[in-house]
Amino acid sequence: METISRRKLLASLGVAGAALATGNILGAGGKLAHGQSVNESVYESLSRGAGNSFHWKDLENIDFCVAVTLAELRSGADARPDDAYYVTDPGKEGLFLRDAADTSSADNTGTVVVTSGGKRFKRVVGDTVRASWFGAKGDGTTVETQALQNALNAAAGKRLYIPKQTGGFYLSGQLIVPGDIVVEFEPGTIVQAIDTLNRNAPYERLIRIKNVKNVRIEGNGATLRMNKPAYPSGEQAHIIDISGCENVTIERLNANDSGGDGFYVGNYESTLPYCKNIVLRDCTASNNRRQGLSVISVDGFLADGCQFVKTSGTAPKSGVDIEPNNNSGKDVLKNVRFVGCVAEGNDGRGFLVTLHRMTAANERVDITFEQCRTKGNSFGSSVNYGGDGVKAIQGEVKFIDCTAENEQYAGYSVLSNSAESVKTTFVRCRAVDCNTVNAPEDPYGYGSSFIVATVPQQVRASIGNVSFSGCESIDSRPTAQIVRGFAAKRNGTEIIRNVTFDDCRVLGGAQSLYHIDPVAQQIDARSVPAPTYAFTASGQVTPSRIGHTLTNAGASGSVELTLPVAKEGHSFRFVVESAFAVRLVPQAGASIRKPVGSGTDVQSANPGDSITLLGRSDGNWNIGGIVGAWF
Repeated sequence: METISRRKLLASLGVAGAALATGNILGAGGKLAHGQSVNESVYESLSRGAGNSFHWKDLENIDFCVAVTLAELRSGADARPDDAYYVTDPGKEGLFLRDAADTSSADNTGTVVVTSGGKRFKRVVGDTVRASWFGAKGDGTTVETQALQNALNAAAGKRLYIPKQTGGFYLSGQLIVPGDIVVEFEPGTIVQAIDTLNRNAPYERLIRIKNVKNVRIEGNGATLRMNKPAYPSGEQAHIIDISGCENVTIERLNANDSGGDGFYVGNYESTLPYCKNIVLRDCTASNNRRQGLSVISVDGFLADGCQFVKTSGTAPKSGVDIEPNNNSGKDVLKNVRFVGCVAEGNDGRGFLVTLHRMTAANERVDITFEQCRTKGNSFGSSVNYGGDGVKAIQGEVKFIDCTAENEQYAGYSVLSNSAESVKTTFVRCRAVDCNTVNAPEDPYGYGSSFIVATVPQQVRASIGNVSFSGCESIDSRPTAQIVRGFAAKRNGTEIIRNVTFDDCRVLGGAQSLYHIDPVAQQIDARSVPAPTYAFTASGQVTPSRIGHTLTNAGASGSVELTLPVAKEGHSFRFVVESAFAVRLVPQAGASIRKPVGSGTDVQSANPGDSITLLGRSDGNWNIGGIVGAWF
């Protein structure tokens, strides 16, 4: 041990010393002003338990500051407990003073040191706690769970700074983050989970943020990860679990290689059924086993500029899976926003919304993806499984200005989502060069860029409640593989209804604009200008021609066109282009309702004549507009 002067002490203390000096706490000659105690903004309470807080004693009667190692402090400070002690261990430097009122705090190495005689010496700290004070080094081999946990506990109400590891990484078991804390990582920091996190309930995660408020993690590009091959089964070994929390922000942090999810936001073991005000900004989740991100229950969530990539291992294997457990109707998905996010190279979907566990009793769903991009997934984005009747969850899922590229099947799919359930809206979304597996008859992709369909595991009485506005199906490949731009396809006995196509287009290849199943009802398709299709010979008009202008351009004789079964919301426009008759014939037993009586057909042979037919719920046709003599 050696004594050091107050001048040398203050120089060693840095910011704390400057605060002591500039705050006029120390008087002339380094003494405290008469009757003045140390400013509590510098010497704060480090014991947070009820009734266990204290104020630092005055320094006026301290004659010596002794330079010691931690070991010397523990073994020798009992002899002179009223001195100040400056610990010199590398990475643990700092000033310690005795707290005579404390007889119970545990020795945590970093901020509380207990001597052999049972006296408690506490570190003088400002607003920042350093993980190195607690012995955490990051040599890549030492399990440092306790050191890191001690650092987190001591930093409650403060900032915890975790410096870059000295070796390969910090190795840790499950860590619990307290509330009212900022955790800052030095750039390049890596924290790796031990290989034995519990995969059976109660599950363990690398980082747990549970039942607390006001947590901010500043990653600065740091990486939290697992040794993924050590977790070949199960799906619950997550990197970060946020459950039942409020006001949590995580920025520029990588959550990779987990045995479960990179990030999880929900209510596992929490006292509250949902999180509130959670932000992920510029974060990455890569090579996780189940999901990059799972969202279970939250009111107020923002993922801004995040990437969710290369998920593989166990279903759903998506970049993002929004899938409530329901929790007796208490799960919520309110004000959920993804802005400028990327989901790429995942074995499952890029962005997946799965709602089969929610019911009409749950609060309305409100989810928006804006300017997000998917690439190289099985499907780009999917909204799945809203139920019928009492299981019909209400609300809306929106995709705005999003892009899907090179997906194995469809760029966007709405599967087994009841027409009574949540509305799905696509606005100015683009699907580029999808159906890379070239499976034009696959029942769930159907060689389409956008599809509404069902899966056999989730039977519905009806599907639909989908709106497409200003969307584009693009195939720029030399050998095009998109067959249908937009498809509404029945795979069972369900009815398709309430699907709107507003100014949607196909570009490239020989893809048709629509495939509309004949059982579809309340289908509305509008484009300006309307796409055209020419019948050069007699034939059947299918629902897939809804929204088209149908002509006889190129015909060399009269053309008889058989109308499909009339359904409410179906409309067709016919124009005579060639100087041959166009005759429109309804299905047997149906009629075209005319101003004077009804008839089984209408026809015209005068180029320039046009007629628009509107389907009725009774199976007949109304005339919505007419030019020329068709009767």
